[in-house]
Amino acid sequence: MSNISRRTFFKGAALAGLAGGTGAWLLSGQQPSVNALEDLLENALTDLPAASLSAALIKNGELVWGKGFGYQDLESRVPATMDSIWPTLGSVSKLVTWTALMQLVEQGKVRLDDDASEHLGFTLRNPHFPDTLITPYHLLTHSSSLSTRRMTSAPDSMADFFCKQDSADLQTWVTTNLSPQGAQYNPDLAFDPYRPGDFSHVTPDPIGVISGYSSLNTMVAAYLIEQVSRLSFEDYARQFIFAPLGLKDIGWQKAELDQQKIMTPYEAKNSPRAPIMAVFTHQMKDRGYLSRTAVSADDHKTYFAFDDCNYFSPFNAAALLGSSTTAFVTLMRSFLPQDKTAPALLKRETLARMWQVQRHDPSTGSTLGLGWFQFKSPRYGTFWGHDGGGPGIISRVMIDPESGNGVVLLINNFFVDFRQRAYLLDQLCASLKAV
Repeated sequence: MSNISRRTFFKGAALAGLAGGTGAWLLSGQQPSVNALEDLLENALTDLPAASLSAALIKNGELVWGKGFGYQDLESRVPATMDSIWPTLGSVSKLVTWTALMQLVEQGKVRLDDDASEHLGFTLRNPHFPDTLITPYHLLTHSSSLSTRRMTSAPDSMADFFCKQDSADLQTWVTTNLSPQGAQYNPDLAFDPYRPGDFSHVTPDPIGVISGYSSLNTMVAAYLIEQVSRLSFEDYARQFIFAPLGLKDIGWQKAELDQQKIMTPYEAKNSPRAPIMAVFTHQMKDRGYLSRTAVSADDHKTYFAFDDCNYFSPFNAAALLGSSTTAFVTLMRSFLPQDKTAPALLKRETLARMWQVQRHDPSTGSTLGLGWFQFKSPRYGTFWGHDGGGPGIISRVMIDPESGNGVVLLINNFFVDFRQRAYLLDQLCASLKAV
């Protein structure tokens, strides 16, 4: 296939339902060669726009292609590679939390229909429905009635969750904000007015991920993991997820990662996005996380760096995993039955259970298993994975357990053109036939 001009990306292509956080991708019918794919991704830096991106293809359980594009840091002109460490992967981080929770389920230490309160040390109830338990199953399916957006996604709170060096650990934050005895407990902020587990009345999600979607579910799950394992969530993940796979360049403490490999996160000065999203940019600047001085890229586009964003807080389990593309690809491969190089983190029957559809959201088109989202295409098969987003990151990871194929796409700029992102995902899937 000849190289595709970035100005004719969408000629003859049809958009297949892109829902904000977990949408489908374009189905163009084209199968690019690897060289054409690399040209396409290089050109995409301008059109998304993005300071850098990283992409990888998994085929039959093996990494068959991967590459970084653009710069790890625009000022020093250090090239981005597969080993560059993204300081956050956004909500893709949740897959680690759900893996840890299901490990405890396998061990019989937690049951999906348990009253979560039994593990938390305080009573977790929606005051509108005090007789209805909130269970680990509700956390995994984003149907717990914990606040969809109010506590974690307002412009100021989102900025602080991602970037503030918070002195509160996870236990302090959860018990202070979600326990009825907590000093900052406010049930009107903590809960939405629907009965936990009532899929038909889950609070609609204004950002378009899946109704009821809340990072609070993952934070509560991580605290539950701490209480059951008697380890900090970060230590648990290190000992029982990262270490068994021999992973390097991955972790929650950014100071412990190789500083020479850390990617500088950026936001483009002129990003294609809804005007309402500019509110988030202003909050990031006003709170001192985002530089007020722009730096230019080779294509003459300008970017603001997140110079003072620490990416470490009680929000870790929901969105703040730092990782190289290489490390996260290894993690995703470990879930595939075709991968024979790493120990399985979960039993095959547990994974099959996680990849059974639990919810389909008619308002967003999203389909959810136990923590994993389904991305289904009649042309490329059924993938399971997650999207992520935040300051300096928009991410998608997905694998097909039937074929052993998978795709990873990490983009350094949250406010990108989602049509072009969808096209890139389509072309990455099509390229699996060419590698």
